[in-house]
Amino acid sequence: MEQKIEWKVALQKYLPAKIYEALNAVKEDIAQNVEEIRLRACRPLMIYTCDKGYCVKESGALTETDGITVSEDDTEQTLQAVTGRSPYAYKDEISMGYITLESGIRAGLSGSALVYGGVVKAFKTVGGINFRIPRAKAGIARRLLPFISDGKTLYSTLIISSPRLGKTTLARDIARCAGSGIGLSPCRVSLIDERQEMAACVYGRPYFDVGRETDVISNVLKHAGVFMALRSLSPDVIVTDEIGRSDDLEAIKEVANSGVVIIATAHAPDFHSLKNRTFFKRLCDEKPFDSYVVLSASLGRITVAQIYDAQGQGRLLKPILLNTKEAV
Repeated sequence: MEQKIEWKVALQKYLPAKIYEALNAVKEDIAQNVEEIRLRACRPLMIYTCDKGYCVKESGALTETDGITVSEDDTEQTLQAVTGRSPYAYKDEISMGYITLESGIRAGLSGSALVYGGVVKAFKTVGGINFRIPRAKAGIARRLLPFISDGKTLYSTLIISSPRLGKTTLARDIARCAGSGIGLSPCRVSLIDERQEMAACVYGRPYFDVGRETDVISNVLKHAGVFMALRSLSPDVIVTDEIGRSDDLEAIKEVANSGVVIIATAHAPDFHSLKNRTFFKRLCDEKPFDSYVVLSASLGRITVAQIYDAQGQGRLLKPILLNTKEAV
């Protein structure tokens, strides 16, 4: 069962009228599969599904080569709208290159940045805005659970893949299953949602179903959120997305030392590439994870290409395609 953000409704107040009218006219069979909407100054408006990208005409018709042209004023107007006409109030998010909207949709920024001390402080000009549409697929984790648990309790697991192959979707559903006792014994879950993308909280309430016993800490750095959860929420499981900073390593070590299970994700095309990166080499040496799940698209979305144990031994004889046909 898929739970989707109604992006046409969510984005209306942020987009210039001509841009919104073109997007609103896109046929529903395509619109329901849109994952990204890209505004690039002086270039065609585009939408992306998991399969391909399309240029969007004023009529909502889709082509491969041309569409309504996004102006510099369009990108500036959109930026002002997503920041409530106060970019300074979003300086921390802008320094990370994105702004998360209240619907959980993330607006990624490109353009000419102002950098001080190696840190992005602002954008002098914004040349493009990419809206990423989050989706939840309840039940997508069910077939994986026997490989990353003893049938009752999860093992600490790192989910690995290249972008857009379902890491966040899978981690979200693992949190839901653990927090609601689906395929596992119910337990207390703390979901650290730094980019407000996993739970899509609106006024503190998750838009997505992340589990009956799941507490969400959003809009904080992962390592800070982890320590907050350990100090005050007594979790059995901590779930977070996209680790990779040095502070994250210390937080993960603290989770392991506390006897708490951690589920996390990381960008890498495969397990061996991951181990060759300095941060993850240090992480693997610490052995905080019992399982490493590598995703691909070899059988479709979301495919488990291989599952490795803590010693790096593969456990699957062939890839597994995850789907939502399992009981939710």
